[in-house]
Formats: sequence, C-alpha cells, structure tokens
Amino acid sequence: MDVMHLDGSSDPARVEDLPALLAELDDASDEEPDVGAGDPYGWFVTAFASGTVVLSHAARPHEPELVLSGVPRDEALVIFTEVVRGEMDAVLARPWVED
Repeated sequence: MDVMHLDGSSDPARVEDLPALLAELDDASDEEPDVGAGDPYGWFVTAFASGTVVLSHAARPHEPELVLSGVPRDEALVIFTEVVRGEMDAVLARPWVED
C-alpha cells in the first residue's frame, strides 16, 4: 500500500502505520489539508481534518467521488484499514454520498 502524507509526499507503508498517518491531520492547514492511502487495485481513500473522508478509484476518474462527512478519527482509521486490506464490501456499505 502507498500512503500520501500531509506534506504531499508518498511512500509505501503498512497497516500499522495508518494511526500515525491520520495523526498528521493534527497539523493540517489550508495548504496541506489531507492524508490518504491506496490499495493495489486502484481504490484511494482521503481524510481531511474536518472529518470528511473521500473514496475514489484511479481507473474510474470520470465517476463521482464518494464522500462521508463528520467521520470521527477512529472511524476514519477503520475505513483506511478496510481499504488497504481490500475489504471493499465493508467500505462501500457505508452511507456515502456522491460528489
């Protein structure tokens, strides 16, 4: 899995690294508002300090992104973990809104 850090850099990571990734949101700013993680199949999840979580798929750039608002950090961690583990049935079962 690859992750995108708050500063825009990316690198490979493990599931165990996800709590630290989400903790970077404590230092979010208007210029650096989000962190993200992707699976090898093209799914990518992004979290914002505001509690917004966005799900997209690289192979489907013309499809709307899926958005959840008001997501607590611990729930964002669950979503990130499910995405990177490929548990997309669980991820997609949430009440996403198309954006």
